[in-house]
Amino acid sequence: MSKVCCPKCDADISDTNEGADPSVGIMSGGYYCDACDLGVADHEAYEPLEGDVQISGTRDPTEPLGTPFSELASQPGTTPEQQAKYENFKRIARSWGYD
Repeated sequence: MSKVCCPKCDADISDTNEGADPSVGIMSGGYYCDACDLGVADHEAYEPLEGDVQISGTRDPTEPLGTPFSELASQPGTTPEQQAKYENFKRIARSWGYD
């Protein structure tokens, strides 16, 4: 088991792990630092290892999310640009299970 340190005072709190106890309202386990009177959830105590791959849904907030409406058209077009917008619309509709 790896060493778990208090984020406030850097003391070793590895031996204070307690599991979840839903009967008293503690839904996730964790560690406790007596000196700081601070609880540390299990997921907060994890230190990433070399080679770990991030699998959460975090993204760069400056990047656009989704397809802008200006790139969609619900009807087939007469120009290549309009047709491309319609194809985008159909692609998204298929991803939601529509034909």
